[in-house]
Amino acid sequence: QDEKMGGAEVVSTVKGSREAYLALAEKGQSTCKESSLKVLGQSLMAGCYIGFGALLAVAISARMPGLTNENPGLKTLIFACLFPVNLLIIMLTGGILYTGTSAAAPAALYEGKAKAIDVARVLVLSWCGNLLGSLLFALFTQWCELNGDATSQFLAEIAHNKISRRFDVTFAKGIGCNWMVSMAVFLSGQARDFTGKCVAIYLPISAFVMIGFEHAPANFYLLGLAMMNADVSLVNALVKNWIPAALGNFVAGALIVAGTYSYFYGHLGHFQQGPADLEAGEDEANDVEAFVSGKTKQNSRWLQLCRTTQPSARRSITASW
Repeated sequence: QDEKMGGAEVVSTVKGSREAYLALAEKGQSTCKESSLKVLGQSLMAGCYIGFGALLAVAISARMPGLTNENPGLKTLIFACLFPVNLLIIMLTGGILYTGTSAAAPAALYEGKAKAIDVARVLVLSWCGNLLGSLLFALFTQWCELNGDATSQFLAEIAHNKISRRFDVTFAKGIGCNWMVSMAVFLSGQARDFTGKCVAIYLPISAFVMIGFEHAPANFYLLGLAMMNADVSLVNALVKNWIPAALGNFVAGALIVAGTYSYFYGHLGHFQQGPADLEAGEDEANDVEAFVSGKTKQNSRWLQLCRTTQPSARRSITASW
């Protein structure tokens, strides 16, 4: 909101929560209106960017044995601090990620801005595009010979951990992950400047990584690269991680974030101005009217005073104030 203070204009750099939720729904509406080819292409690019961030995090955290061998918490911290670069690039360039789309597209559906068939279409396309982009970047990583001993060893450790959990555990971890990712999308929509958006994205993303939740698009790349090292099979990657993680990501985005905030601020809660809001609005309108009326009268008196040359008339005008 803009306010006047001492003659200067003060501009808020943060939107309100309701405005941010509606911006999320509009983002979903925009995605649902895109052609299938564009959605697939933007999702493919996002999958590649996921690979950039994941490779950076793996390569650096794997090459600090003196610091991290006896301190796994530090290794996780380093990984989490480096990983969010991919989400920053994706969100700030308009990329389409399955996790964010799981919140934005259903929000558009709840607000009557998109059809269910289009929501399903963009979700399927974003999942496939992210997978394709991640696997292509995994091949690119192999081509660049960046999957060295330390990196491949750490990848094998990550892959084993990700496919060793029960289906329901990975599903639950997928929920926790996209709860944070969707909030990163939500909070970045509140910020009006570049710095604010970066902070809004960075904090929730690094949080889910440090906790150990499951992000399906990131796992596309990590497990895809591990498959190329023969550390994991396609069936295990698909059944034991990609599917349960993706389902959990969808539940968090579509129900926990989009669903609850639509109830708080949108159509699911049938949001409308209550009596208190209407009364406050009427009071504010009356105050504005009184202020403008007073200013108008005062200005007219000043004008009248300036135009008056007779001392007696001037005294008469100032006495009426």
